[in-house]
Amino acid sequence: QLKRHVQMGFKRIPIPLLVIGVHQKSEGYPNTLFRLRDMEESHLFQLTEINTPMLTKSKRSQNRVFHKVNLILHGLHAHFKLIAKLILLKHRGNAYIPYPATFLLLLLSIFPKKYRPRLIVADTFISLFDTVVLDRTLMREDALTSRLLKWVERRACHCADILVSDTEESKKFLCDTFELSTSKVVVIPLSTDEKNFKFSPYTARTDYCRVLFIGTLVPLHGIATILEAVHIASSRAAIKFKLVGDGQDAQVVEHWQKEHGSFFEWERIWQTSSELAEAISEADICLGIFGGGDKTQRVCPFKIYAYAAVGRPIISGDTKWLARTRGLFGKEIIAGVPAGESLALANKIVELAATPEMRVRLAEESAYFYKMQLTNRRATKMLHEIFRVP
Repeated sequence: QLKRHVQMGFKRIPIPLLVIGVHQKSEGYPNTLFRLRDMEESHLFQLTEINTPMLTKSKRSQNRVFHKVNLILHGLHAHFKLIAKLILLKHRGNAYIPYPATFLLLLLSIFPKKYRPRLIVADTFISLFDTVVLDRTLMREDALTSRLLKWVERRACHCADILVSDTEESKKFLCDTFELSTSKVVVIPLSTDEKNFKFSPYTARTDYCRVLFIGTLVPLHGIATILEAVHIASSRAAIKFKLVGDGQDAQVVEHWQKEHGSFFEWERIWQTSSELAEAISEADICLGIFGGGDKTQRVCPFKIYAYAAVGRPIISGDTKWLARTRGLFGKEIIAGVPAGESLALANKIVELAATPEMRVRLAEESAYFYKMQLTNRRATKMLHEIFRVP
Protein backbone atom coordinates (compact mmCIF):
# COMPACT_ATOMS: atom_id res chain seq x y z
CA GLN A 1 0.00 0.00 0.00
CA LEU A 2 2.80 2.39 0.95
CA LYS A 3 4.81 1.53 -2.14
CA ARG A 4 2.26 2.80 -4.61
CA HIS A 5 2.09 6.15 -2.80
CA VAL A 6 5.84 6.66 -2.90
CA GLN A 7 6.92 8.55 -5.98
CA MET A 8 10.22 10.33 -6.54
CA GLY A 9 11.32 9.67 -2.95
CA PHE A 10 8.34 11.07 -1.05
CA LYS A 11 5.07 9.69 0.21
CA ARG A 12 2.04 10.83 -1.78
CA ILE A 13 -1.26 10.61 0.08
CA PRO A 14 -4.35 10.29 -2.11
CA ILE A 15 -6.77 13.19 -1.87
CA PRO A 16 -10.21 12.18 -0.49
CA LEU A 17 -12.79 13.20 -3.10
CA LEU A 18 -16.54 12.78 -3.39
CA VAL A 19 -17.75 12.22 -6.95
CA ILE A 20 -21.43 13.07 -7.09
CA GLY A 21 -23.72 13.37 -10.08
CA VAL A 22 -26.35 12.08 -12.47
CA HIS A 23 -23.69 11.05 -14.98
CA GLN A 24 -23.49 8.12 -17.38
CA LYS A 25 -20.35 5.98 -17.43
CA SER A 26 -20.45 4.54 -20.93
CA GLU A 27 -18.71 4.88 -24.30
CA GLY A 28 -21.36 7.44 -25.23
CA TYR A 29 -19.90 9.73 -22.53
CA PRO A 30 -16.17 9.04 -22.79
CA ASN A 31 -15.01 12.14 -20.93
CA THR A 32 -16.83 10.99 -17.79
CA LEU A 33 -16.08 7.29 -18.17
CA PHE A 34 -12.33 7.62 -18.69
CA ARG A 35 -11.78 10.62 -16.43
CA LEU A 36 -13.22 8.80 -13.41
CA ARG A 37 -11.41 5.59 -14.31
CA ASP A 38 -8.07 7.39 -14.65
CA MET A 39 -8.58 9.37 -11.44
CA GLU A 40 -9.07 6.13 -9.55
CA GLU A 41 -6.25 4.22 -11.25
CA SER A 42 -3.79 7.10 -10.75
CA HIS A 43 -3.95 6.63 -6.95
CA LEU A 44 -3.86 10.42 -6.67
CA PHE A 45 -7.42 10.36 -5.35
CA GLN A 46 -9.40 8.32 -2.86
CA LEU A 47 -12.80 8.35 -4.53
CA THR A 48 -16.24 7.94 -3.01
CA GLU A 49 -18.95 8.00 -5.64
CA ILE A 50 -22.66 8.79 -5.39
CA ASN A 51 -24.22 8.41 -8.82
CA THR A 52 -27.90 8.37 -9.77
CA PRO A 53 -27.85 8.32 -13.62
CA MET A 54 -30.37 10.73 -15.13
CA LEU A 55 -30.70 8.68 -18.32
CA THR A 56 -31.76 5.05 -18.49
CA LYS A 57 -31.75 2.39 -21.18
CA SER A 58 -35.50 1.96 -20.99
CA LYS A 59 -37.31 1.25 -24.24
CA ARG A 60 -38.31 4.39 -26.11
CA SER A 61 -42.10 4.95 -26.14
CA GLN A 62 -43.91 5.39 -29.44
CA ASN A 63 -45.69 8.38 -27.92
CA ARG A 64 -43.18 11.26 -28.11
CA VAL A 65 -44.98 13.40 -25.54
CA PHE A 66 -45.13 10.52 -23.05
CA HIS A 67 -41.46 9.73 -23.68
CA LYS A 68 -40.40 13.35 -23.00
CA VAL A 69 -42.54 13.56 -19.86
CA ASN A 70 -41.04 10.28 -18.66
CA LEU A 71 -37.51 11.62 -19.21
CA ILE A 72 -38.29 14.81 -17.28
CA LEU A 73 -39.84 12.92 -14.36
CA HIS A 74 -36.93 10.47 -14.23
CA GLY A 75 -34.46 13.38 -14.35
CA LEU A 76 -36.21 15.17 -11.47
CA HIS A 77 -36.29 11.96 -9.43
CA ALA A 78 -32.56 11.36 -10.03
CA HIS A 79 -31.59 14.88 -8.95
CA PHE A 80 -33.73 15.01 -5.80
CA LYS A 81 -32.61 11.50 -4.81
CA LEU A 82 -29.02 12.63 -5.18
CA ILE A 83 -29.56 15.73 -3.05
CA ALA A 84 -31.15 13.58 -0.33
CA LYS A 85 -28.12 11.26 -0.33
CA LEU A 86 -25.75 14.22 -0.08
CA ILE A 87 -27.68 15.69 2.86
CA LEU A 88 -27.62 12.37 4.71
CA LEU A 89 -23.90 11.99 4.02
CA LYS A 90 -23.15 15.45 5.49
CA HIS A 91 -20.09 15.75 3.25
CA ARG A 92 -18.14 18.97 3.79
CA GLY A 93 -14.94 18.10 1.94
CA ASN A 94 -14.01 18.20 -1.75
CA ALA A 95 -16.55 17.27 -4.42
CA TYR A 96 -16.31 16.70 -8.17
CA ILE A 97 -19.44 16.82 -10.33
CA PRO A 98 -19.07 15.24 -13.79
CA TYR A 99 -21.15 16.36 -16.76
CA PRO A 100 -24.10 17.03 -16.72
CA ALA A 101 -23.77 19.23 -13.66
CA THR A 102 -26.14 22.15 -14.35
CA PHE A 103 -29.31 21.09 -12.56
CA LEU A 104 -27.49 19.52 -9.61
CA LEU A 105 -25.61 22.79 -9.12
CA LEU A 106 -28.90 24.68 -9.38
CA LEU A 107 -30.36 22.61 -6.54
CA LEU A 108 -27.19 22.99 -4.46
CA SER A 109 -27.36 26.75 -4.91
CA ILE A 110 -30.55 26.78 -2.81
CA PHE A 111 -28.59 25.63 0.26
CA PRO A 112 -26.38 28.03 2.24
CA LYS A 113 -22.69 27.56 1.41
CA LYS A 114 -21.93 26.09 4.87
CA TYR A 115 -24.15 23.10 4.03
CA ARG A 116 -22.43 22.36 0.70
CA PRO A 117 -19.10 20.59 0.09
CA ARG A 118 -16.10 22.81 0.91
CA LEU A 119 -14.85 22.85 -2.69
CA ILE A 120 -17.12 22.03 -5.66
CA VAL A 121 -15.44 21.41 -8.99
CA ALA A 122 -17.85 20.84 -11.87
CA ASP A 123 -17.20 19.73 -15.45
CA THR A 124 -19.10 22.00 -17.87
CA PHE A 125 -18.10 20.04 -21.02
CA ILE A 126 -21.07 21.30 -23.09
CA SER A 127 -23.08 24.42 -22.25
CA LEU A 128 -26.80 23.62 -22.45
CA PHE A 129 -27.69 27.18 -23.45
CA ASP A 130 -25.01 27.22 -26.15
CA THR A 131 -26.02 23.82 -27.54
CA VAL A 132 -29.80 24.18 -27.47
CA VAL A 133 -30.18 27.86 -28.34
CA LEU A 134 -27.06 29.16 -30.12
CA ASP A 135 -25.70 26.10 -31.94
CA ARG A 136 -28.66 23.86 -32.76
CA THR A 137 -31.18 26.74 -32.75
CA LEU A 138 -33.87 24.56 -31.18
CA MET A 139 -35.21 27.70 -29.44
CA ARG A 140 -35.16 31.37 -30.40
CA GLU A 141 -32.62 33.29 -28.34
CA ASP A 142 -35.22 35.88 -27.32
CA ALA A 143 -37.79 33.25 -26.26
CA LEU A 144 -38.77 33.08 -22.60
CA THR A 145 -37.58 29.44 -22.36
CA SER A 146 -34.17 30.44 -23.74
CA ARG A 147 -33.79 33.27 -21.23
CA LEU A 148 -34.86 30.92 -18.44
CA LEU A 149 -32.30 28.32 -19.52
CA LYS A 150 -29.58 30.96 -19.57
CA TRP A 151 -30.56 32.12 -16.06
CA VAL A 152 -30.53 28.51 -14.79
CA GLU A 153 -27.07 27.83 -16.24
CA ARG A 154 -25.71 31.13 -14.97
CA ARG A 155 -26.90 30.42 -11.41
CA ALA A 156 -25.49 26.88 -11.62
CA CYS A 157 -22.10 28.15 -12.80
CA HIS A 158 -21.91 30.64 -9.94
CA CYS A 159 -22.68 27.89 -7.42
CA ALA A 160 -19.53 25.92 -8.32
CA ASP A 161 -16.17 27.00 -6.93
CA ILE A 162 -14.28 25.83 -10.02
CA LEU A 163 -15.60 25.03 -13.50
CA VAL A 164 -13.66 22.79 -15.87
CA SER A 165 -13.69 23.63 -19.58
CA ASP A 166 -11.66 22.02 -22.36
CA THR A 167 -10.40 24.98 -24.46
CA GLU A 168 -9.41 28.59 -23.78
CA GLU A 169 -12.05 29.71 -26.29
CA SER A 170 -14.81 27.82 -24.48
CA LYS A 171 -13.59 29.29 -21.19
CA LYS A 172 -13.94 32.81 -22.61
CA PHE A 173 -17.46 31.99 -23.82
CA LEU A 174 -18.49 30.77 -20.36
CA CYS A 175 -17.03 33.81 -18.63
CA ASP A 176 -18.60 36.29 -21.06
CA THR A 177 -22.01 34.59 -21.27
CA PHE A 178 -22.55 33.79 -17.60
CA GLU A 179 -20.57 36.69 -16.10
CA LEU A 180 -17.86 34.60 -14.46
CA SER A 181 -14.42 35.54 -13.21
CA THR A 182 -11.65 34.08 -15.38
CA SER A 183 -10.10 32.58 -12.23
CA LYS A 184 -13.23 30.47 -11.74
CA VAL A 185 -12.76 28.47 -14.96
CA VAL A 186 -9.78 26.17 -15.59
CA VAL A 187 -8.92 24.56 -18.91
CA ILE A 188 -8.26 20.81 -18.85
CA PRO A 189 -8.27 18.52 -21.92
CA LEU A 190 -11.00 15.93 -22.27
CA SER A 191 -10.39 12.29 -21.34
CA THR A 192 -10.85 9.60 -23.94
CA ASP A 193 -10.40 5.89 -24.66
CA GLU A 194 -6.64 5.52 -24.91
CA LYS A 195 -6.87 1.73 -24.83
CA ASN A 196 -8.41 1.75 -28.31
CA PHE A 197 -7.30 5.13 -29.65
CA LYS A 198 -3.58 4.52 -29.54
CA PHE A 199 -0.73 5.40 -31.86
CA SER A 200 -0.02 3.30 -34.92
CA PRO A 201 2.64 4.25 -37.51
CA TYR A 202 1.26 5.81 -40.69
CA THR A 203 2.33 4.58 -44.12
CA ALA A 204 1.13 6.78 -46.98
CA ARG A 205 -0.55 5.04 -49.90
CA THR A 206 0.06 6.30 -53.44
CA ASP A 207 -2.62 4.45 -55.44
CA TYR A 208 -5.68 6.05 -53.80
CA CYS A 209 -6.51 8.14 -50.75
CA ARG A 210 -8.90 7.15 -47.97
CA VAL A 211 -10.75 10.11 -46.44
CA LEU A 212 -12.68 9.62 -43.19
CA PHE A 213 -15.19 11.67 -41.24
CA ILE A 214 -16.61 10.55 -37.88
CA GLY A 215 -19.36 12.50 -36.15
CA THR A 216 -22.84 12.87 -34.72
CA LEU A 217 -23.83 15.15 -37.62
CA VAL A 218 -24.60 18.23 -35.54
CA PRO A 219 -24.50 21.67 -37.24
CA LEU A 220 -20.97 22.58 -36.13
CA HIS A 221 -19.64 19.63 -38.15
CA GLY A 222 -20.68 21.26 -41.43
CA ILE A 223 -21.60 17.98 -43.11
CA ALA A 224 -22.94 19.71 -46.26
CA THR A 225 -19.55 21.41 -46.70
CA ILE A 226 -17.77 18.08 -46.24
CA LEU A 227 -19.97 16.21 -48.74
CA GLU A 228 -19.66 18.89 -51.39
CA ALA A 229 -15.89 19.08 -50.90
CA VAL A 230 -15.44 15.30 -51.19
CA HIS A 231 -17.69 15.26 -54.26
CA ILE A 232 -15.49 17.92 -55.91
CA ALA A 233 -12.25 16.25 -54.84
CA SER A 234 -13.39 12.83 -56.07
CA SER A 235 -13.57 14.18 -59.62
CA ARG A 236 -9.90 15.18 -59.45
CA ALA A 237 -8.23 12.39 -57.50
CA ALA A 238 -8.63 8.72 -56.61
CA ILE A 239 -10.48 9.11 -53.31
CA LYS A 240 -12.51 6.71 -51.20
CA PHE A 241 -14.67 8.54 -48.67
CA LYS A 242 -16.15 6.98 -45.53
CA LEU A 243 -18.65 8.65 -43.21
CA VAL A 244 -19.38 7.19 -39.78
CA GLY A 245 -22.24 8.53 -37.70
CA ASP A 246 -25.83 9.70 -37.48
CA GLY A 247 -27.63 12.67 -35.97
CA GLN A 248 -29.45 15.95 -36.45
CA ASP A 249 -28.24 16.62 -40.02
CA ALA A 250 -28.61 13.05 -41.27
CA GLN A 251 -31.25 14.27 -43.74
CA VAL A 252 -28.52 16.32 -45.45
CA VAL A 253 -26.59 13.10 -46.10
CA GLU A 254 -29.75 11.35 -47.32
CA HIS A 255 -30.41 14.24 -49.74
CA TRP A 256 -26.88 14.03 -51.12
CA GLN A 257 -27.25 10.31 -51.72
CA LYS A 258 -30.48 10.87 -53.67
CA GLU A 259 -29.04 13.74 -55.71
CA HIS A 260 -25.55 12.44 -56.40
CA GLY A 261 -25.69 8.69 -55.78
CA SER A 262 -23.66 6.77 -53.23
CA PHE A 263 -20.22 8.20 -53.96
CA PHE A 264 -19.27 7.44 -50.37
CA GLU A 265 -19.59 4.70 -47.77
CA TRP A 266 -21.90 5.58 -44.87
CA GLU A 267 -21.76 3.61 -41.63
CA ARG A 268 -24.88 5.08 -40.08
CA ILE A 269 -25.05 2.75 -37.07
CA TRP A 270 -22.68 4.10 -34.42
CA GLN A 271 -19.50 2.08 -33.97
CA THR A 272 -17.61 0.99 -30.85
CA SER A 273 -14.33 2.66 -29.96
CA SER A 274 -12.38 -0.30 -31.30
CA GLU A 275 -14.26 -0.12 -34.63
CA LEU A 276 -13.71 3.63 -34.87
CA ALA A 277 -10.03 3.18 -34.08
CA GLU A 278 -9.72 0.62 -36.88
CA ALA A 279 -11.40 3.00 -39.34
CA ILE A 280 -9.02 5.81 -38.31
CA SER A 281 -5.94 3.59 -38.63
CA GLU A 282 -7.00 2.74 -42.21
CA ALA A 283 -7.51 6.39 -43.20
CA ASP A 284 -5.08 8.65 -45.07
CA ILE A 285 -6.92 11.87 -44.22
CA CYS A 286 -9.28 12.52 -41.31
CA LEU A 287 -11.75 15.40 -41.39
CA GLY A 288 -12.59 17.60 -38.39
CA ILE A 289 -15.30 20.27 -38.22
CA PHE A 290 -16.30 22.87 -40.82
CA GLY A 291 -19.54 24.49 -39.60
CA GLY A 292 -19.99 28.24 -39.87
CA GLY A 293 -21.35 28.88 -36.35
CA ASP A 294 -19.62 30.49 -33.39
CA LYS A 295 -19.34 27.20 -31.49
CA THR A 296 -17.18 25.75 -34.26
CA GLN A 297 -14.60 28.44 -33.49
CA ARG A 298 -14.24 27.39 -29.85
CA VAL A 299 -14.13 23.60 -29.67
CA CYS A 300 -11.67 20.75 -30.05
CA PRO A 301 -14.08 17.83 -30.59
CA PHE A 302 -13.51 14.23 -29.55
CA LYS A 303 -12.85 13.23 -33.16
CA ILE A 304 -9.68 15.37 -33.13
CA TYR A 305 -8.52 13.56 -29.97
CA ALA A 306 -9.12 10.18 -31.61
CA TYR A 307 -7.45 11.09 -34.93
CA ALA A 308 -4.41 12.59 -33.18
CA ALA A 309 -4.07 9.72 -30.67
CA VAL A 310 -3.85 7.23 -33.54
CA GLY A 311 -1.56 9.61 -35.45
CA ARG A 312 -3.28 10.43 -38.75
CA PRO A 313 -3.24 13.54 -40.97
CA ILE A 314 -6.09 15.91 -40.08
CA ILE A 315 -7.86 18.68 -41.98
CA SER A 316 -10.22 20.93 -40.05
CA GLY A 317 -11.77 24.37 -40.13
CA ASP A 318 -9.24 27.12 -39.44
CA THR A 319 -10.98 28.20 -36.25
CA LYS A 320 -9.89 30.41 -33.36
CA TRP A 321 -9.00 27.25 -31.44
CA LEU A 322 -6.85 25.92 -34.28
CA ALA A 323 -5.14 29.29 -34.85
CA ARG A 324 -4.20 29.51 -31.16
CA THR A 325 -2.96 25.91 -31.14
CA ARG A 326 -0.89 26.51 -34.26
CA GLY A 327 0.65 29.57 -32.59
CA LEU A 328 1.41 27.51 -29.47
CA PHE A 329 3.50 25.05 -31.50
CA GLY A 330 4.76 27.55 -34.06
CA LYS A 331 3.91 25.25 -36.96
CA GLU A 332 1.05 23.50 -38.73
CA ILE A 333 -0.10 20.44 -36.77
CA ILE A 334 -3.53 20.25 -38.40
CA ALA A 335 -4.17 21.45 -41.94
CA GLY A 336 -6.62 24.34 -41.67
CA VAL A 337 -9.07 25.61 -44.27
CA PRO A 338 -11.72 28.35 -43.94
CA ALA A 339 -14.75 26.89 -42.17
CA GLY A 340 -17.78 26.49 -44.42
CA GLU A 341 -15.83 26.73 -47.70
CA SER A 342 -16.21 23.46 -49.58
CA LEU A 343 -13.91 24.41 -52.47
CA ALA A 344 -11.05 25.24 -50.10
CA LEU A 345 -11.56 21.90 -48.35
CA ALA A 346 -11.68 20.05 -51.69
CA ASN A 347 -8.43 21.72 -52.79
CA LYS A 348 -6.70 20.73 -49.54
CA ILE A 349 -7.89 17.12 -49.84
CA VAL A 350 -6.56 16.96 -53.42
CA GLU A 351 -3.27 18.53 -52.34
CA LEU A 352 -2.74 16.01 -49.55
CA ALA A 353 -3.86 13.10 -51.73
CA ALA A 354 -1.15 14.06 -54.25
CA THR A 355 1.54 14.65 -51.62
CA PRO A 356 2.29 11.53 -49.52
CA GLU A 357 5.22 13.21 -47.76
CA MET A 358 2.92 15.99 -46.53
CA ARG A 359 0.50 13.41 -45.13
CA VAL A 360 3.36 11.67 -43.32
CA ARG A 361 4.47 14.98 -41.78
CA LEU A 362 0.94 15.86 -40.65
CA ALA A 363 0.53 12.38 -39.18
CA GLU A 364 3.70 12.88 -37.12
CA GLU A 365 2.58 16.35 -36.02
CA SER A 366 -0.87 15.19 -34.90
CA ALA A 367 0.63 12.38 -32.82
CA TYR A 368 3.08 14.83 -31.22
CA PHE A 369 0.24 17.25 -30.51
CA TYR A 370 -1.71 14.53 -28.70
CA LYS A 371 1.30 13.46 -26.67
CA MET A 372 2.08 17.02 -25.56
CA GLN A 373 -1.42 18.43 -24.98
CA LEU A 374 -4.27 15.93 -24.91
CA THR A 375 -3.32 12.81 -22.95
CA ASN A 376 -5.49 11.48 -20.14
CA ARG A 377 -2.47 11.49 -17.84
CA ARG A 378 -2.04 15.23 -18.34
CA ALA A 379 -5.75 15.83 -17.66
CA THR A 380 -5.64 13.79 -14.44
CA LYS A 381 -2.56 15.62 -13.14
CA MET A 382 -4.13 19.01 -13.89
CA LEU A 383 -7.30 18.03 -12.02
CA HIS A 384 -5.18 16.82 -9.11
CA GLU A 385 -3.49 20.23 -8.91
CA ILE A 386 -6.88 21.89 -8.35
CA PHE A 387 -7.65 19.78 -5.30
CA ARG A 388 -4.12 20.08 -3.90
CA VAL A 389 -4.74 23.75 -3.13
CA PRO A 390 -5.35 24.11 0.64
